[in-house]
Amino acid sequence: MAALDDSEKELVRSRTDIVALVSQYTQLRKTGSRYKACCPFHQEKTPSFHVDPEFGRWRCFGACSEGGDVFKFLQKAENLTFREALERLAERAGVTLIGNAVDREEAKRAQSERERLYAVNALALRFFRESFGRARLAQEYARKRGLTHQTMENFSVGYAPDDWSALAEYLQAQRAHLEDAEKAGLVFASRRGDGSYTDRFRGRLIFPIIDTQERIVGFGGRLLVPAENAPKYLNSPETPIFSKSKLLYALNRARKAVEKADLILIVEGYTDAVACHQAGIENVVATLGTSLTDEHVHLIRRYTRNIVLSFDADDAGARAALRAAELFRVAAGAGTASETGNLRILSLPPGEDPDSLLSKGEVAAFRKAIDSAVTVPEFRLKSLQVRYDTRTDEGKMAFLREALPIVAGVPSAIERDMLIRHLAPYHPGFTSGGSRAEESLREDVVRISQAPRDIPEGSGGPVGNGAPLSGDIVIPPRRGSAGGGFGNGSPRDGRTGYPRRPTVAPAPDVPPPPRRSAAENAERTVLRALLSEEWAPIVVPMLGDLRLFSSPPGSALAAALVPQVTVRYSPKRAVSQLADSELADFAAEITMEEDAGAPLSDEVIADCVRVLKLRQIRAVNEEIMRGQREGNRELTDEELRQWSQRSRAAKNSGGPQTDA
Repeated sequence: MAALDDSEKELVRSRTDIVALVSQYTQLRKTGSRYKACCPFHQEKTPSFHVDPEFGRWRCFGACSEGGDVFKFLQKAENLTFREALERLAERAGVTLIGNAVDREEAKRAQSERERLYAVNALALRFFRESFGRARLAQEYARKRGLTHQTMENFSVGYAPDDWSALAEYLQAQRAHLEDAEKAGLVFASRRGDGSYTDRFRGRLIFPIIDTQERIVGFGGRLLVPAENAPKYLNSPETPIFSKSKLLYALNRARKAVEKADLILIVEGYTDAVACHQAGIENVVATLGTSLTDEHVHLIRRYTRNIVLSFDADDAGARAALRAAELFRVAAGAGTASETGNLRILSLPPGEDPDSLLSKGEVAAFRKAIDSAVTVPEFRLKSLQVRYDTRTDEGKMAFLREALPIVAGVPSAIERDMLIRHLAPYHPGFTSGGSRAEESLREDVVRISQAPRDIPEGSGGPVGNGAPLSGDIVIPPRRGSAGGGFGNGSPRDGRTGYPRRPTVAPAPDVPPPPRRSAAENAERTVLRALLSEEWAPIVVPMLGDLRLFSSPPGSALAAALVPQVTVRYSPKRAVSQLADSELADFAAEITMEEDAGAPLSDEVIADCVRVLKLRQIRAVNEEIMRGQREGNRELTDEELRQWSQRSRAAKNSGGPQTDA
């Protein structure tokens, strides 16, 4: 998209109701002209979050101590970039972002097309849902899979009849354009060439794919009765609104749970994800029939840096897990402090997946498996171990020759020590003493780590000539099988220095704000008056000299507001035109702070202005006295007379002063 000008941003800002936006994330309670709530960005019992609809700003006076406008709120709430927040709010407000006049028609055309595709998908979902209610076969299949009625409702599961054109006929009856349905991937032109259309999804249980804005962007279908040349799973094709390399199934339902747990579990299929959610494990998403991509990694890292991968327990699944681990390593940046340690891989028994375990009621076992998920180096070692007969000395040595380069590639000394302890039982000298075996292995690891490398340090991958090729990866045995410390599946605990799962540090206690002096409180009260539509015209003539404001943000805000108010601009308009976002946040803090002192009145404002002028007089007096003591400052009689007159006037009144 071309660069945007400020007028477009302001149009989106002006058309966005900040109260309606924030209300989607926390329950607001009106207090006077503003709103309060518990902050949606941290846990608290006493509301500290304020929204000012007049200025379109929000502010947290609790642990976050953050604030901003509608863009900043959506960025923080949805982990978006500014451009993404702008585009989302623009679409919500009905504003077409054009960048420049040349792009205007193209932008309008593309936006119109996307809206039509969303609409036709919504009609298709209605048809699939109604069809499910009439399909005994689909209902029986869902029952056998253990899906409850509530789960079916939550995920809007439907059914595509085993009919060549049932959906096409329905859409036509609803006066939808079948050309749009074709672009959405719902139908395709019949081979007969007579202008008719054929349904893409037939005889399938349907899972709508919904983005984080709750828009239906595509569908996935699971074949109920096997058919020749028919894939078991079928997704919508790539469309202007659907790209499987950028979407994760169930993220719309999982994102809050992911943020709360600071952990995401990524599975391979819709049914795996649905089964997890039904079992109460809600921080789960699924890929859409494709390997994880850079776009997926970028999307996931918006919500958490702690990832557990659950892929099929076969060679292909193992390779997919390791490819995904490399994507996360690259995204974290080579050389960072064990970023891949935040990524773990779930080991399930061969032939099992999350859905099969949970359908048997083994929820506790599955949760334990998540807690027992291993780091990438551990997974590589487990995969490597089963290639050798570690019951023999030859097998043990062969295993160690390939295992030690993997350990040497781990940047964390603590994690290396843990892996060495696991490898020690395979050392020939282990029977003579575990510590001696560990020390010998440690020396070999140091030697290997100092040798030239084929891949960047920190990858957790193999180093040296003996590393296994990706095509040679095999799955580790079931838990409890004989042969060493990498197949037992025991959860890591305090003895190893590794927690069962990443923990989220509690929000720090918010220290009480420092006590302000009377002059500082007076300055904030005067600024509050300057930000008031009612009191700004009254306070401006009282000020005279803007040097009354001693704090840098107060002085800058007054300098920005007074000229605007003087020419009858409203304070709201003046704040909206502030280029400095920190200054705008400061203005919001002034207007929304709870302990703002007495309500504004002529007397309160006059008293505060007088306090500021007396502070200024004292400061100048101190400067004069210091200059006279140092012998570099003398006042003329006229300067003394004027200063004396101003001092007396300031002490007697807070009104405007004149030059004598």
